[in-house]
Amino acid sequence: MLCLAIFFADASHSTIIPIFPAFAQKTGASLSTLGSYGSISALAMLLFSLPLGRLSDKYGRRRMMIPGLILFIIVPLSYLLVASPLHLYPVRLMLGLGVGMIFSNGFLLMTEISRPEFRNTAQGMYMTSMGIGFTLGPLLGGITAKLYGYGTSFLVSALLGFMSLSLLYFVKEKHREPVRGSTGPSITISSIIKDRKVLAAGIANYLNALMFNALTLFFPVYGASVGFDESEIGSGFTARGLASTIVRLPVGALTGRISSLVLMVFGLALSALTIYGVSEISLLVLVSVLLGVQGIAYGIYLTSGNVYVASNSDEEYRGTAMAVYSMFGNLSGIINPLILGIIAENFGPKGALQFSSAFTLLGLVIVYLLARNGDQS
Repeated sequence: MLCLAIFFADASHSTIIPIFPAFAQKTGASLSTLGSYGSISALAMLLFSLPLGRLSDKYGRRRMMIPGLILFIIVPLSYLLVASPLHLYPVRLMLGLGVGMIFSNGFLLMTEISRPEFRNTAQGMYMTSMGIGFTLGPLLGGITAKLYGYGTSFLVSALLGFMSLSLLYFVKEKHREPVRGSTGPSITISSIIKDRKVLAAGIANYLNALMFNALTLFFPVYGASVGFDESEIGSGFTARGLASTIVRLPVGALTGRISSLVLMVFGLALSALTIYGVSEISLLVLVSVLLGVQGIAYGIYLTSGNVYVASNSDEEYRGTAMAVYSMFGNLSGIINPLILGIIAENFGPKGALQFSSAFTLLGLVIVYLLARNGDQS
């Protein structure tokens, strides 16, 4: 039931991805404004990450997911009322809050309800369900927008969110006692910074968010500039999502044998190289292949990153640990869409994609050095 619920949740979320840039531009948004929409979503997640993480530890993962899924119904319906670029800011703020409440809590819920001997595989199943949803969503969004208009795509997104919320009702979370006092060290930003290995993972998450924002915000614009329509852009994201989905289950099992941090670094390096390749090609077939490879890299990173944090924190503080780890990505999501928007305004969407690739490859040097020093300490 949890896998089905998260499948519909990610399908709801990703339905809007291939059509949002064009929809925003039709309301009058510039490329730099388009970047700011990613920032406002990340700002919501950054501001609320730690409070929501603590509430999750206290009241349970499922209780935090429910209001997030309600937002996933409200957000796409709100797009139907948008009349100017300014109207999109509160909507994207709600979207960021919803994302912050759903996916990390869902992963922790899967971690805690699964048997220890089955846990790595269960975590891989969860990430695979997300990937299937992300594969279907862009395809639905692109096709429905092309055939029936943006309004239909928004209604489909809301319906998928409602189906996820309905399925979550059948998921039973084990009883948890409210946290009283401290039975162990609380995980804070300062403790993360002192742990070089976790800091390396946090920087990796920052770089991953940079590339994800570049791809979701500016690949649709780049694709349109070289002649792709909405359905073709959606099919590119579908190829990416399908490839990402295929590798998540085996990567989940593989984390029991290979260091999660090694897998994260490999995934990010491969992502950077393929995104650069996408920016240099205008043939749909080749772009789809490269997006598929990038999907594999993203699946490797996403699964290994979540497994790393969940397996290196106690259950009592696991929600807080995941929130702190996510804050690196949220900080990236605030800063980098603005930078990417300015770059795209001056050098085109191709420049934004290439900047994300180059910056990530440089950042991975820092990640490697931190991780190596962490192993030696």
